Amino acid sequence: MFARLLSSALAAGTLALFAVTGTPAARADDPADGIDRALTTAAIAPQAKRATERAVAIGVYDPHDAVADSDALELEHVFVYWQKPDRALLKRKIAIAARQGRALMLSVEPYTHAADWRAGGERLFADIGKGRFDREIGDVCSRAAAFDGPVYVRWGHEMEDPDGRYPWARRDKEGYKKAFRYFVSKCRELAPEARFVWSPKGHRNLAGYYPGDDVVDVVGIPVWGLQKMDVDYWGRERRFGEALNEKYQRVAGFGKPVMIAELGVSGSADYRRAWYKEIFDQQTYRLAFPLLTTVVFFNDKEPYKRPLGYGSPDWRLDKEALKALADRQAKEAAELAD
Repeated sequence: MFARLLSSALAAGTLALFAVTGTPAARADDPADGIDRALTTAAIAPQAKRATERAVAIGVYDPHDAVADSDALELEHVFVYWQKPDRALLKRKIAIAARQGRALMLSVEPYTHAADWRAGGERLFADIGKGRFDREIGDVCSRAAAFDGPVYVRWGHEMEDPDGRYPWARRDKEGYKKAFRYFVSKCRELAPEARFVWSPKGHRNLAGYYPGDDVVDVVGIPVWGLQKMDVDYWGRERRFGEALNEKYQRVAGFGKPVMIAELGVSGSADYRRAWYKEIFDQQTYRLAFPLLTTVVFFNDKEPYKRPLGYGSPDWRLDKEALKALADRQAKEAAELAD
């Protein structure tokens, strides 16, 4: 019940009601109170309203169903290769989200039609605009529409980092923005209740890829805590809040709710413990990051090898993190019962 209430509130956008600092000045056509009524509702039960007072909702990418039965998680994240979706996986994840009362987030990866999915990226955006991927859009968005609960669609993430990993991550900013807008316009015809997540990697050049307020409901960023990389690049171990702040400040100006769409911690037991302590500290979000609504853990090993000898870090939640999640859920359930 608690997870369902909170997921409903999350979908309605009520977490965006936190006090916002450092956001752009209101425009003449903005709501007088600064609240986007398209993302809120007055029909929320008192319990759900109270649930939104907490700092952050916790979700998970969990491809091996390691935490499928956890009552402490409120969002199920699944990646979708739109040109060749794993329909069995998608069906299973949708079923888990429905059974556990979780919201659903589909990270849609717009690979090409080439035998090598990464090939042909220079034509991808034009092909999308010509309707050559309308079948893929229809398949994904029909599934989103059929889900009986809050659903988020995250399309073409990390677009501002043209390192060759993704064919949609290119220096063609205008092409990306047009393709994003096309996808959202088509998807909204099928799934009008879906919320759309624009999810840059967090680089300094991200603003050039922003497709517009009218097609972005939430901004998602990744945050990774890799102890060895911290020491190599910064000469010390960084804190969670420090790593988050670097990217948060680059997206807060858009004035949208912010989620950590992918979060992983890898290192010594002490390093992980310090990060988890901050992650589960409500005051971290309430005071320092007022726009942050959701944290989505990446509960798996890194699927690709990182350059410079960093290999494939293990981001999976450890026993301490799982216990902290359970304790947090129990505490909040008790507070709701008061």
